[in-house]
Amino acid sequence: MILFKSKEKFKIFNTNNLWVNLNAIKRLVEADVLKMEIIPNPKEVNGIKVLQLETVVGATIRFFDHAIGINIPRSRFLIRLVHEFPF
Repeated sequence: MILFKSKEKFKIFNTNNLWVNLNAIKRLVEADVLKMEIIPNPKEVNGIKVLQLETVVGATIRFFDHAIGINIPRSRFLIRLVHEFPF
């Protein structure tokens, strides 16, 4: 069994979907309060060591009043094994 399919190990599965009100983002940007945390991610690309700087967009939920998360049951998602993809 592939670990990412484990319901015991992962109680919540992030599908990386964000739905936001663009006016709310505009207000936060204009007020200069939308502070994104930077995560350093060292990598090697074509033999060259690089440092990729990432932000966690989902972590910005704390800046939005009345933000909610929605838990969709895992049964709603089709999960495939790598060998099942048509590439």
